[in-house]
Amino acid sequence: MSRCERNLVLAVDDEIDFLELIVQIGAGVGCDVITADSAAEFRDQLARRQPALILLDLQMPGMDGIEALRYLARQGTTAGILLASGMDQRVLASARQLGDQLGLKMLGTLQKPAMLEDIEALLARHIEPGERLSLEELQRAIDEHELIVHYQPKLVRTSSNDWHVHSAEALVRWRHPRLGLLYPAEFLPLAEQSGLINGVTDFVLTDAIRQIGHWRQRGLNLGAAVNLSPRLVQDLEFPDRLGRILREFDATAEQLTLEVTEAASLDDPELVMDIFTRLRVKGVGLSLDDFGIGTSSLTQLYKMPFSEVKIDRLLIAEVIQSKPAATVVRAIVELAHNLSLTVCAEGVETSLAFEFMAQTGCDAMQGEFIAQAMPAAEIEMFIKTWNGAEHTLVPVVRK
Repeated sequence: MSRCERNLVLAVDDEIDFLELIVQIGAGVGCDVITADSAAEFRDQLARRQPALILLDLQMPGMDGIEALRYLARQGTTAGILLASGMDQRVLASARQLGDQLGLKMLGTLQKPAMLEDIEALLARHIEPGERLSLEELQRAIDEHELIVHYQPKLVRTSSNDWHVHSAEALVRWRHPRLGLLYPAEFLPLAEQSGLINGVTDFVLTDAIRQIGHWRQRGLNLGAAVNLSPRLVQDLEFPDRLGRILREFDATAEQLTLEVTEAASLDDPELVMDIFTRLRVKGVGLSLDDFGIGTSSLTQLYKMPFSEVKIDRLLIAEVIQSKPAATVVRAIVELAHNLSLTVCAEGVETSLAFEFMAQTGCDAMQGEFIAQAMPAAEIEMFIKTWNGAEHTLVPVVRK
């Protein structure tokens, strides 16, 4: 497929008034909008133009949104995709996960009816970044140290039932000379598609291990978690290479946790089992990331040597207003504990979510209610502030 046309949006919806609104909003934020109100017009527009962004309604006559996603995957579409629907958030979340599994660049969802400012913000945020980046720029960013790592504190429940900072998740940022600070969603898809994800992951991993060693020298027993690229999960030499980096920076394996998604283990389970087991033998923690959404497999949970289950933020976001979501989360926590795994909730955004997860017996939490990701230099002050305060909650009795 040819390169996407910068600033071109394809809006697909059977509501003509909504399409006209998108055209007007698009003009206001500096992008061109083409529209399609039928399946035939949708295919025709894609045949003639290559949009950078597709705003797709899930409920289209002649081709529903799921069929449209499969069609886009078959066409090798590289455009970012925003899903729009008046259906509930669970349907939107499921559709987004399907798009991810199909290899599409899923950017987010829009609940209809949407406020004017919400649509403006979505278009303004997503039409620009990815299409202005090149492979050469990303390679330069790796070579010339334009990438930086921020750390999001992770709390664990102590024996006295309060919450202390125990580790931090390493999250990559790109200090771009033209565009300013870019976040992972704006450049990691390019890294994945181009094969440069290994270089990005190696950078983050080395920075995190170096930071563990630095914290240790400062008298802080603080660990770090790093998202592991599926490509490295297929590399038999990776455990030995990781061991050398740990020794170089005087960091212990027990202070490092690698977060992997289930998809990483699907292509060659025997090879992945070999690599995962060697990592665990060395003392490295393994966290099954994004659990509770998509096609999370219970088989992987007990067959692979994970030490932690990380409940996905989309599920955590629903536990307060959705009884089914709350029931699923409680079941995951109980299942994980029965398998001798710890449980971490990511994306804890509110005090209500924090309290709920504490009551379920969750072992660890992170999210913006606790703290945003921050430069490593700010972690020490945050630890002093948080660990010096009282965060004791009602004791949990597991049945």
